[in-house]
Amino acid sequence: MPLPGLRPGVVMVGEGDEAELRDLQLGQVVKLGEVASVIVALLDGTRDAEALLADAAHALGEELNPMGLVELLQALDRRALLDTPRARMVVAQGLVRADIAALQRLARRTRPIVDFDVEDDDVVEIGTPRMAPGSRFECHSCNRCCSEQHLLGPIPREERDAILGAFSDLGDVAGSDPSNFIPLPTGASEPVYLLRPRDGHCSYLDREDGLCTVHKVLGEDVKPSVCRMFPYRAVRTPDGWDVGMSLGCPTVATGAGPDPLEDAERVLTALRERSQALHQVPSRVPLVSGVLADWSEWSDWETSTGARFEDGEPAEAWMASLRAFSELAEGEHTPHPLDETQAVEPAADDGDSEFVPLGGLGDAGEAELEAADLLLKDLSFWAELLVGLEAADPMSLRRFRSGVLRLRHALGHRPDDAPVLAEQARLEARREEFGTESAWATQDTDAHSILDRPRPMMPRPGPAPDVQRRFVMQELFAKRPFEYGTLGRGLVSLTLFLALLRLEAVPGDELHPTVADLSYLVHHPQLTDIIDTRATVRRWDGALGLHAALLGQTEA
Repeated sequence: MPLPGLRPGVVMVGEGDEAELRDLQLGQVVKLGEVASVIVALLDGTRDAEALLADAAHALGEELNPMGLVELLQALDRRALLDTPRARMVVAQGLVRADIAALQRLARRTRPIVDFDVEDDDVVEIGTPRMAPGSRFECHSCNRCCSEQHLLGPIPREERDAILGAFSDLGDVAGSDPSNFIPLPTGASEPVYLLRPRDGHCSYLDREDGLCTVHKVLGEDVKPSVCRMFPYRAVRTPDGWDVGMSLGCPTVATGAGPDPLEDAERVLTALRERSQALHQVPSRVPLVSGVLADWSEWSDWETSTGARFEDGEPAEAWMASLRAFSELAEGEHTPHPLDETQAVEPAADDGDSEFVPLGGLGDAGEAELEAADLLLKDLSFWAELLVGLEAADPMSLRRFRSGVLRLRHALGHRPDDAPVLAEQARLEARREEFGTESAWATQDTDAHSILDRPRPMMPRPGPAPDVQRRFVMQELFAKRPFEYGTLGRGLVSLTLFLALLRLEAVPGDELHPTVADLSYLVHHPQLTDIIDTRATVRRWDGALGLHAALLGQTEA
């Protein structure tokens, strides 16, 4: 059947990287990348998927992943940009752009590790949490955590109602406006919300002094728990509490400020009964597909990883830890029944002993370089298609894509692919323009603040070993790998981001991936889903070759 075209009232303006969709009825303006603009131009309502892929491949000079087309069409459909009955209904009901974006965010929310049970007898006893070595934090009210890029949520109904009711009692019309919150219809008995950004920042950020109006007027206790928790991410383990920190905060990224242990304990104690801000990990953990281990085995692995990172070069220390993880996964464990998302079947091509997970999207790759290149190609394609279409900062996505293409070039598996060549040409132009002296002073991604005052700076771009160590260790303490189907898949994600963090900055390159970008995107739910569902990642979740290829290391 022919694919639907654009909905009447939606027009594409410009071409290539400058192309954008303008929705004359809903008021949306959606920026498109080069690949997306070619595909959208072919959506005329007459081509089926096969014909569209063939014509797009001819126009771009390379074959496209069919799943990329599916993801683009789904994103366009969620924004009601395609000519479908649902989109016409959306227009008829007069939904605004932010409401459509809210539905889109809902579809990609990160699934919780395990909901925290406030009925447990020991919930009141927090004790002293465990934090990564060298953790430092001091708030300078730089507003990054209140920006659209790092906007926090979800917020439960009771917290939202408390804020609106308190401002209403004060006669504050702006503060009591329900439109300050975006409802997310999750299907649960109690709705949840996101804070609505206005002009790139939270609705409750005071533009005069840069402080939170809720905190300033109503008190800290009324602030949403997710706001009070930042930059901490507290996770309950069988041994107690682990607290990771986001490098999206400049003082965390640079290792500046005082020891945050006392502050983290204070925040955690204050929020101990607010389950939406807290998570816990099980006593039995999935190492790789089909392998379940005791929590203590993973905990010992984390501890040894921290010891390796104390003095070792980050990539080498990480590879040593991955080798230890591979040995752990291959050891004796209780058999773990595979669920339907982890089922495997013999490869269909030659029926040999290799296994490819069912449900994984894309290709698996027969060798480590091919597998790494396939994963990076999928990720660059995803970032290109969804710039401006997902609830994500478009510049972060563009910088992420640039870094991924640089990793593809470093692999050397397909250096002649058109996107890789284009990125190298762009970087060479920057080198010629700026020479060896860089005008790029910091990784401050929010240089144009709404407030004119000194702001803490992010680390300089490039492979600073201390920043790499902090990034990996904070994500481990935040239990980031537990948000994947297996811990092995989560470790692939950390390897990918470590590889991006190690890229040398090219003088004058405005698309170099920054610490703030990567700290934000490593928790982006859409990106988590993309990595977790790749057949490459599912097949190699316990192997070392994929990690070694991404980092330019050897397995030995």
